[in-house]
Amino acid sequence: MNLSLFQKIIKDFQIRLLPSLTQRDLKLSFIKDMSLTIVGARRGGKTYRTFQLLHDLSRQEVRKENVCRIQFNDHRLRSISIDHLHLIDEAFYSLYPAKQMKEVVYFIFDEIHRVTGWEDYILYLLENPLHRILLTGSTSKLLKGEIASALRGKNFAVELFPFSFREFIRHYRVEEDTISSLGQSNLRQMLQKYLEQGGFPGLLDLEEHLHIELLQSYWDTMVLRDIIEAYPRDNINITSFNHFSQALLSRVSCPMTVRKLMSNLEFAGLSFSPETLYRYLHYLEEAFMLFTIPIYSKSEKMRNRNYRKVYAIDWALADAIAPGEGIEITKKFENMVFIELLRRGYQVFYYLTKENYEIDFIAVAKADQKKAVHLYQVCYQFSDPGVRDRELRGILKTASFLGIQDAYVITFNEEETIDLKGFKVNVLPAWKWLI
Repeated sequence: MNLSLFQKIIKDFQIRLLPSLTQRDLKLSFIKDMSLTIVGARRGGKTYRTFQLLHDLSRQEVRKENVCRIQFNDHRLRSISIDHLHLIDEAFYSLYPAKQMKEVVYFIFDEIHRVTGWEDYILYLLENPLHRILLTGSTSKLLKGEIASALRGKNFAVELFPFSFREFIRHYRVEEDTISSLGQSNLRQMLQKYLEQGGFPGLLDLEEHLHIELLQSYWDTMVLRDIIEAYPRDNINITSFNHFSQALLSRVSCPMTVRKLMSNLEFAGLSFSPETLYRYLHYLEEAFMLFTIPIYSKSEKMRNRNYRKVYAIDWALADAIAPGEGIEITKKFENMVFIELLRRGYQVFYYLTKENYEIDFIAVAKADQKKAVHLYQVCYQFSDPGVRDRELRGILKTASFLGIQDAYVITFNEEETIDLKGFKVNVLPAWKWLI
């Protein structure tokens, strides 16, 4: 590893043309004396969001010569260690000595967290007030845990999910017209496509018959890079791990307990300890591959003794990986609503009434100082009277008990306002709610 290699990497990027892209809605703001990190699932669009930043900087007349970008998945950097990182800024300022301590310089590092001890280098760069540092990573350790601690509170992380419905229709140049008959028809068609295709950017212009194979390759890469290689001392058996993860994905939008999964796997001839499965589950969540949510309760004991519900980062990904016939449309629809709630910044739970009626989502607004609480039921088809009764039961008692003012039923296409003894429930079609 030498200075000339980093000079070449820096210059090669600066002379590259930036790719065209679909505008993402995630806002990026640099905070004084802090690095900014984009975290999220692999292949979710983090790299292209940094390209979008560079497009924005170009419109602000910031030259590419003021950008130092290093991608740590570059094969030439396979053997890089903490001892080499100082060569990055040395290489940049050897190319542009007049910029040192005189101009703002943007350092963009993809997947630098794979270099042991990298945090100290970021803290060193932050000592220069003219440095702006943007990191990307596919591990939640950048949000919390030992990495966040090692950065001593000097890192601000934002989560990027696969394409939202708004971004999806923007890519296909479909207007956000919820008023006209034609506009509504177009949005319904796009919602059906979104449910089938999911939100991973790489599928957007790909022939449909290749979708499943690409999603399966994404999953394999996530398992290899973000779990197997990230935890080499665990000696994880890929076959056993895949059996466990497939069992989880087959329960998307459903209740889940590790002990029940362990029993099912043992019935299939596979033996796991509870500790191993809890560790595997942690790795999957850490890599943003799936999420589990607890019951809504102030009691930790209550949260721990009740089942959790499991959701995938992308419903089409879950459908491609789950064994058998995959995930039914109603479960994918619920998964889609869950991811949108996360994207909007909510902390999400489910709820059970004393009568054991389940409320799909209790969403708590994390950014709201009052911690506003909202109730969501998700129902793909709401017109059947039996389905309506099942979805509406428990809403009034739950809203009253938890002090909830806003309750919604998200459907594929139905829309109305329902009066439950003076409490209003807003029934909204997903194609309208999502935008």
